[in-house]
Amino acid sequence: MELPFFIIKVKASLQYFSIIIGLLLAIWSQSWLLTILLFVAALILWQPACRKICRPFINRLSAFQIKLLEWLFAISVSAFCIWFINTYAVGFYTLQSSSMSPSHNINEPIVINKLAYGTAFHIDDSKRYRRLNGYSHMQHGDVIAFHFPEADTSFVNHSQENYHFIKRQYHATKHYNSLLDEAVQYNPVGQRKIFIKRLIALPGDTLKIVAGEYFINSKTLPCNALMVARYTLNSTSPEQIKESIRKNAITTFRENGIQIIEMQRRLVKANAWEPYLSLQEETMNMPNTYVYPFRASYFWNASYLGPIIIPTKDKTVRLTLTNLPLYKRIIVAYEGNTLSLKGNNIFINGKISTEYTFKMNYYWVAGDNLKHSFDSRYWGFVPENHIIGRVEKLSDRK
Repeated sequence: MELPFFIIKVKASLQYFSIIIGLLLAIWSQSWLLTILLFVAALILWQPACRKICRPFINRLSAFQIKLLEWLFAISVSAFCIWFINTYAVGFYTLQSSSMSPSHNINEPIVINKLAYGTAFHIDDSKRYRRLNGYSHMQHGDVIAFHFPEADTSFVNHSQENYHFIKRQYHATKHYNSLLDEAVQYNPVGQRKIFIKRLIALPGDTLKIVAGEYFINSKTLPCNALMVARYTLNSTSPEQIKESIRKNAITTFRENGIQIIEMQRRLVKANAWEPYLSLQEETMNMPNTYVYPFRASYFWNASYLGPIIIPTKDKTVRLTLTNLPLYKRIIVAYEGNTLSLKGNNIFINGKISTEYTFKMNYYWVAGDNLKHSFDSRYWGFVPENHIIGRVEKLSDRK
């Protein structure tokens, strides 16, 4: 019995539509191998001439062999789809820390949307690195997943320890750490641990932190309201107010007999609790050498930092001995150059240099739970080749 003419036309249209979609996806992925494979598969599956050529070979097979081929084909297609989705579309991750609380909580499953910004390729080579076109641009306040830049070097037998932090700790305190005698290894970008943070500053932005709040180009960020700040609870506050504040706090504890409250800034403002709480931040102009760029001469700390202009691809900066600490790691670790100092002169790749042109864009990130977040304040910029994608929550936001 022959199929109705309408059904035949619909079936043919669906076949050609599938071929076109597959080829467009292959071209978008910029993988010519994938394009060729899809094109050949489309010919074999849907073109009568190709099926006619293959039919004599299929007729020689037993029923068992045909069934086995069908299973192998189904498994291959499934594996290909899983690989394609994981590479180009989404990734899955479970949050390992409380640095993003309460927006994203520890052990919370999240989806990493790679389509939003486009999938990155050749991430280990700043010269060959490229990113596919995404449907969205990175914006202030986005929560992103990225490979931790400082995980480029790790101890062979203690991979969870932060090699760079321990080195800085030794230089700051001169307290010997036996880990410094252990063997270390280099880790490619794709093998570095994944961090989840909020995007604060984009390439070209001028960043400043004042009393723990972020300012971009002299304007406050809306996401400041989501940040968890530390306060002391005034002892003279009414008991009913005290109880409400404690109930809404992320963390509450006593320190030297004083009640400490950690709470989102938006809750303090929304409930008009400012008279009952005193903000606790580091003192301006009191340098913290654990804060980027780890120089007391900058007089920066986690509460007062900047201004910093975020490096931008193809933009040139004048290099001096004063600003070199800001860019040294970019020049050497992220963009693969050699750098040395001879007197007051800076040498890059063996040549005296008074300026440098960046090869990539860079970003500044922070955790919402500021007092418990190891973020850009403590290790610097995120290179664009380290960024995996935008974070989407599986559960509803609070």
